[in-house]
Amino acid sequence: MGAGSPVSTPDSLGEEFPSCSPGRGGSDCRDMDTPGGHLKDLQQAVLMARERVYHAGSATPLESLELPGGGMDLWVKREDLGPIKAYKWRGSYNRMAMLGKKEAGHGVVTASAGNHGQGVALAARRLGIKARIHMPCTTPRVKVQAVREHGGGQVEIIQAGDSYDEAVQSAHADVASSGAVYIHAYDDLDVMAGQGRIGDEVVLSGRGPFDVALLQLGGGGMAAAVGCWLKTYWPELRVIGVEGDGQASMQAALEADRPVPLETLDIFCDGTAVRQAGALPFAVCRETLVRIVTVSNSEVSRAMRFLWEGLRCISEPSGAMGVAAAWKLRKELAGCRVLTILSGANIDFHQLGVIAQSFGASGRERRVLRIRISEQPGSMLDLLDHGFEGLDIIDFQYGKQDKGFGWPVIGVAASDGSDLE
Repeated sequence: MGAGSPVSTPDSLGEEFPSCSPGRGGSDCRDMDTPGGHLKDLQQAVLMARERVYHAGSATPLESLELPGGGMDLWVKREDLGPIKAYKWRGSYNRMAMLGKKEAGHGVVTASAGNHGQGVALAARRLGIKARIHMPCTTPRVKVQAVREHGGGQVEIIQAGDSYDEAVQSAHADVASSGAVYIHAYDDLDVMAGQGRIGDEVVLSGRGPFDVALLQLGGGGMAAAVGCWLKTYWPELRVIGVEGDGQASMQAALEADRPVPLETLDIFCDGTAVRQAGALPFAVCRETLVRIVTVSNSEVSRAMRFLWEGLRCISEPSGAMGVAAAWKLRKELAGCRVLTILSGANIDFHQLGVIAQSFGASGRERRVLRIRISEQPGSMLDLLDHGFEGLDIIDFQYGKQDKGFGWPVIGVAASDGSDLE
């Protein structure tokens, strides 16, 4: 990382995360200034977006969530209650509302794995602008259908490739041949400014100041803008970025001192599955984040359950990442007032069922194992006696197919997921 960057990744919060106490208000952000003025430009853009964004939707509520065991004052910004069930409408509408007549006449093009596409579709319909949205063939069906519904006759969906990167390539080829305006999902100042309205709503809610903000990172636009705006009013706020295991593109950028592509990408949290962090979000995040924490798919799934049980809301995986981080850091965050953002709720019903099945109605985690054993008397009993201590067997399937070996399928459950590793 570059000199002077405050970002670090300690195993525990340690000295960089002293015990929480009420934050101090104020608006002096001189210590946040960068040579390129990224933070000042973003602050001004977030302010100017105030007039445009709310033509497309209303402010979303901030609600308290109690995790098992308590210990922290946790709040959730309910972006799942916005017009597209996710926060992306804010940036898309702000950017497209700024287009001149000539630009709007050429139409817009974007690439999206779902939520950004819905935002562009909503803006296209409200503003009367034609839009072509390139989406990976792997995009959840609920998100593709939602783009059609929000955009109506103003939108054409083009499904291209199996990944977001391939959809981006297709979209850029479209721009080159058509002259349309490309609406970036996160690496654009005015798109980021629209997302930054979330931070202003938090400030205006009267629930602050907060000690900690846990903000999920995909390309980084939302976390950069919201973190920048919150620190404008609460300079003592500690902004922690949250990334999924297998998709930590901002962490990779900070380590390399520039955005770099990940070789592999986990897509369980599809809303944050971005191979390379944005250049402008990176420039801001390196100044505003105190650290990045990664969360596993298991931890995210547990957080989805917490949100259902505590707020009766259904979150998509990426939407629950902040709550997952709060649970993971619950000991360090004891006594803190903590902000998270439920960034979206666009999840296929089938995927929701799979997640619920994997983690069980009782809240315990489950695994299904296929284990090779010898077809000798006592081998199954030996496996059961010594292989599953402390676990509950919830399913058992076995059929003899070989004289020498068997492959029983055994389902097990445990309250602590580490027992299943």
